Amino acid sequence: FVAGNTAAMGDRPDRPLFCGNYEYDAEEREIVRLFQRFGKVEKIDMKTGFSFVYMADRRDAEDAIAELHDREFGYKRRRLKVQWAKMAEADRKRETRPCPCLFVVNFDVGRVRERDLEKYFDYYGKLARVEIRKNFAFVQFEEVRDAERALEACNGRQFMGRTISVEFVANDRFAGRDGSRGGGRSPSPRRRRSPSP
Repeated sequence: FVAGNTAAMGDRPDRPLFCGNYEYDAEEREIVRLFQRFGKVEKIDMKTGFSFVYMADRRDAEDAIAELHDREFGYKRRRLKVQWAKMAEADRKRETRPCPCLFVVNFDVGRVRERDLEKYFDYYGKLARVEIRKNFAFVQFEEVRDAERALEACNGRQFMGRTISVEFVANDRFAGRDGSRGGGRSPSPRRRRSPSP
């Protein structure tokens, strides 16, 4: 694909593109393929039904917006929404303060169970709780520094066939805030080992 060599000239976007309104089961490689036609894609932050696309060059990103916005995509022929991400969306992760609890999304909800997340994350430190809620999960460590290590290592990494997104929980969204303790998994002590993708 086009490598986007103009990025070396310093015309790097200050924010990602927002791409939304596609089917929830769309694959990351399908979204990458769409945008690679216009230039180098540095990273895709996949969510459920939308994504943030980080392109290396602003002009390539603007071309992608012009060509892809309102274009039909997927088996349901939905019209894509492609635009610059709002600054609040682009900066949200940087502004979130480190905390012991991580918010995890974009794993395969049909395959992944709480024990799979526990096995994957306990390499980075002692876990207090793991809980899956619909299409996202909370992974809580006992120590903030362990959560920081896990976020740095796991965000954007392959996990059971999907590239997961990991961030700190904002505004104390973690389970149990409303007093409900059902559904979560309190891990038992285990030896640390290298996480497997």
